[in-house]
Amino acid sequence: MKKLLLLLTAVVTASTLSACSSNNNENGGANNATSAPTESAGGESSPTSTADAVIDDGTEKMDISMMIPQYAEIGPSNDSELVKKLNEALNINLDLQWIPGASYNDKISVLAASNSLPDVYRVTTQDYMQWRDKGVFLDVKSFLASYPNLTEQLPESAWQELNDKEHYYGLPYFSIPHLFSISIRQDWLDKLNLEMPTTIDEFYEVAKAFVTEDPDGNKKDDTTGFSIIVNDSGKFENAEYLQGAFGLGNEWALKDGKLIAMQAQTEELKAFIGFLRKAYDEGVLDKNFLVMKPADARKKLWNGQVGIQRVNANEVLRLDEPNIQKNAPEAELVQMDPPAGPTGIRALQTDGMGQLKVVINAKTDEKKQQRILKLLDYMLSDEGYDLIKEGVEGVDYKKNDDGVFEKLDTKFAGNLLSINFFRRADTGIQLHKYSDPDYVKAVEGWLANNDKYDWPNYGQGLAIETEVYNTVNFATLNSKWMSSMVKVITGQAPLEEIDSAVKDWLAGGGEQLTQEVNEIYSERQ
Repeated sequence: MKKLLLLLTAVVTASTLSACSSNNNENGGANNATSAPTESAGGESSPTSTADAVIDDGTEKMDISMMIPQYAEIGPSNDSELVKKLNEALNINLDLQWIPGASYNDKISVLAASNSLPDVYRVTTQDYMQWRDKGVFLDVKSFLASYPNLTEQLPESAWQELNDKEHYYGLPYFSIPHLFSISIRQDWLDKLNLEMPTTIDEFYEVAKAFVTEDPDGNKKDDTTGFSIIVNDSGKFENAEYLQGAFGLGNEWALKDGKLIAMQAQTEELKAFIGFLRKAYDEGVLDKNFLVMKPADARKKLWNGQVGIQRVNANEVLRLDEPNIQKNAPEAELVQMDPPAGPTGIRALQTDGMGQLKVVINAKTDEKKQQRILKLLDYMLSDEGYDLIKEGVEGVDYKKNDDGVFEKLDTKFAGNLLSINFFRRADTGIQLHKYSDPDYVKAVEGWLANNDKYDWPNYGQGLAIETEVYNTVNFATLNSKWMSSMVKVITGQAPLEEIDSAVKDWLAGGGEQLTQEVNEIYSERQ
């Protein structure tokens, strides 16, 4: 018991320290800001009036700087065939500035401090909300009628996220809302003569059997039922389908026209945490969940230590199943519908579609702003999107005599502009004309099935707009709340601890947050 309490203390302390120093958009706003660049006069970036409008007719060649985060793959260079085609189509000299993803936000901060931000770039939710109303970004809403691809290929709801009714200071970098699925080892179900679980009770029994009945047949007690993650922001991960099943909101629930924070849903929390408490006590929930990271959970799946796991629908068939099969050739990983909770609710992780933004520097001249909008509009056109998603024919892929497309080996990934910078509302962003048709069909099936189980966040992005968000460190507050949840799950405190945790969360700033979020929500209805 003492060992567990020490571990809990260490995890919560580390989470709090990490949250206080992080610039992640999930963290509380207090002491979490990046220095903003100098504001434009008047704090607005309104378009020029019609009478005085400056028109870009496209004849002047323009230099445009674009900054993009880069991760494992290398993006196209400025002298690549892809960039040459963009330059020719828009009469520009495009300067792509690929910045390592780990230091991208720091780079933004440095450039902001020196007022040398690029012409167009991608920003996090945190930076967007900090600078949105300070004249740093161009308000593009009044221009959109001239750029039809931007509105045709991106849903209105994505544009609305983090914006009021009158202004769009950024273009949505589209995120797939239902990207993650629940997977289960079909071969383990078959070996134990179990049916696919459909309810939360059946889910529990299957998960328990995966622990107690040696599904991998190695005669060792080395498998677990399922796991969850407690992240550095004091929130659960890998448990969304269970939270939703018990009626908890996806951050914000809507009841009788009012938004309620998940942290304050006392009765639903007792049902959800009570379920986890029983699972922990009986060894069904991974005993190491407190120190679990996403990479650890995936490693356990690959090593055959767990049979039920959240997976990325775009990666499960090309990464997860093949890696499991390295140790268990007969392994079959299939999609499991989220189990129905006590009232019949089924839910999957559901994320915002426009929480990250592509922004245009409000200080660039008006003609260049128009040319950048033309560039972005072209990127979402049929011709332009084919270019930034598939690459250049003959360089990134080729079409064989039989009409089948084939991927070519290249140093630079021709599709990284669509992956890391800007794209259509394309759930098949990682599916290409050269992908195997059977593979494409299978992935599309996983994604389409996910769409059945939306778990709406009725207050998406509103918390960061409140005044209290800038004065209370909600990462610390949420971590304290989570500490109580973990104590209950691990048997160190009774279920009644949840009542105290909810009360303390509300008193620590949650009540004020809820009031302000509801005010913003009402204004936008």
